[in-house]
Amino acid sequence: MRIPAIAAVACALALVVCGCGKTPNPLSSSGSGAAPASAGATGSVLTGFAFVDSSVTSQGSQAKLPGGSLIYPPGTTFTGSTGCPTNKYHTDGMIVAVIDYNGRPTAASLTVIRHPVSGGSFTDAPYYLDLNPGRTLQTLGPIFDNGSYDVLFTWDYNQGAGNKATASFTFSRNCTN
Repeated sequence: MRIPAIAAVACALALVVCGCGKTPNPLSSSGSGAAPASAGATGSVLTGFAFVDSSVTSQGSQAKLPGGSLIYPPGTTFTGSTGCPTNKYHTDGMIVAVIDYNGRPTAASLTVIRHPVSGGSFTDAPYYLDLNPGRTLQTLGPIFDNGSYDVLFTWDYNQGAGNKATASFTFSRNCTN
């Protein structure tokens, strides 16, 4: 009789600790007016986007965001020369998705859908990644063209189709390089 009661208490405590059954709190959009990507049941969130150089992207899944880097929230429109490459090889100003995850290691994918100002809609092949607890950076490829970009983040396939979050950003920049 005591074992079922103990098991029920343990299950309830586990639900409270992992946050299951609660509506996740979305990130603040920092006044951008855009709806940010929200956290899923496993505590994952597509935090935003940052610009880095090849010394960061070359680290792959072990890449760390350099101190002082700005993380732009989902929905940001980049104008002026924000994130524009400043060297002739275009190895700086690479955009990465910043993912914060709190859960057990799992598989994930990130897909970019491009909507260039010249017209059309183009879906890139997904980036597959091993998602570990903490912050993960995923390079979105060399993106220099003005237009809008949708990002589909899918993770934790343990229960079937996986959890999903979406985010977007827009380039309306004046890059000279």
